[in-house]
Amino acid sequence: VDTHVHFHFPDFDKDRKEAIERARRAGVKLFINVGTDPESSRLSLELTERETGFYASAGFHPHDASRFSPSLLPAWEEIARHPKMVAIGEVGLDFFRNLSPRDIQEQVLRSACRLAKQVDKPLILHVRDAFEEIFRILDEEFPKGGKGVFHCFSGDRKAMRRALDMGFHISFSGILTYKRNDELRQAAKETPEDRMLLETDAPFLPPQSCRGKRNES
Repeated sequence: VDTHVHFHFPDFDKDRKEAIERARRAGVKLFINVGTDPESSRLSLELTERETGFYASAGFHPHDASRFSPSLLPAWEEIARHPKMVAIGEVGLDFFRNLSPRDIQEQVLRSACRLAKQVDKPLILHVRDAFEEIFRILDEEFPKGGKGVFHCFSGDRKAMRRALDMGFHISFSGILTYKRNDELRQAAKETPEDRMLLETDAPFLPPQSCRGKRNES
């Protein structure tokens, strides 16, 4: 299972079928195709209806949080309830790029947490330079523990253990191979196998040997 791909993105418009078939020949049987805003989530769902082995998620990426409005919640909930929608995400906090105001990112994340509880589906969490802030919000929104995954985990061992204690899984991507990520590799070594997921985040984050190229599943 590739637990995080974006095959509906324009990066694959010229060879989507071929790229998917390459992944299948390489042994990938199931794909979670992740939405990043209302339109992206709709396109992701449409892809699952055309391709076998595909599931979707309904998200609102922190980069796009400034476009969020409470009026979008009914449509978000409706698409999230579709049986091939298996998660809410990706959602989260990105204080590295700060493409949306931090308070708006937090507002959208809280809305996503509440939606996840309403539809009883796990979260796909995007976190960059915001682990303490996201742990605070998750503690408040899920006082008895949550469910979901820290996608493309980029934290240290302390953050990994805290996420596990809260009930979440840890997903590792190609950044595990980057030269300066020794602490991340150590976190991966210490993550229990039954709590570890793998992803490519295609078309993003190719492994070290393919840096600068489009990533594939």
